[in-house]
Amino acid sequence: MRQTFSRLLGALMLTGLLTVTGAATAKEPDAAQSGEHKFEKAVGYYTECKQASRAEFEKIKPYLKAFTDSEIMAETVNDPERFFKLMEIVNDPRTFHVMANCALEPVMWNTWLRGMMDWPKLMRASVKMMKPEGMAKWMMAPMNPRIWGLMMAHMDPNRYVRWGAAFTNANFYKPLTSFFDPSWYEPRLSWFVDPNTYAPFYQALQVPGLSAAPEKSAQAE
Repeated sequence: MRQTFSRLLGALMLTGLLTVTGAATAKEPDAAQSGEHKFEKAVGYYTECKQASRAEFEKIKPYLKAFTDSEIMAETVNDPERFFKLMEIVNDPRTFHVMANCALEPVMWNTWLRGMMDWPKLMRASVKMMKPEGMAKWMMAPMNPRIWGLMMAHMDPNRYVRWGAAFTNANFYKPLTSFFDPSWYEPRLSWFVDPNTYAPFYQALQVPGLSAAPEKSAQAE
């Protein structure tokens, strides 16, 4: 029993870490109610890169959703093919540019805060990460030719050409140069001082029925 609990706790911590590390696509504020992630900011950053199109971004968008949703990330980690495909996508200057920029966006911070404070979702993610069929796939991964193909994709010469082109593109350094723009701080400071920003914390600490407890006690007396 103790060993099972330790594994569950470890998986939960790893899921939370994967959710808040790295950066990915941004989620617009009005998408919070529907639960559907929007990628307007992300595709904008992607198309700033040389020879990058919206059509190319649409192909990788389903994989990048893992960085905005702990359950999707858990499912990705549990499947070695999906995991190595995600690593292949991340190892691209255009994806790196999107992730670095979106990591500095308040809408991305909102997504992470909601995810970190959603305990039922984190528990579901921990269960998905520990699915036995996924563990079996990882045990057989060294004998899976598709995984070796995904690993060899990192050696593609075209990938190094894209990295070289990225280093000559001024937009590639925007995550660093934006710090020198006074207007860059305005929306981020507004986010920081907005009480609604911290709503996920308050909601996570609320105990259902707590406010009604004194009234019930009075009736009992």
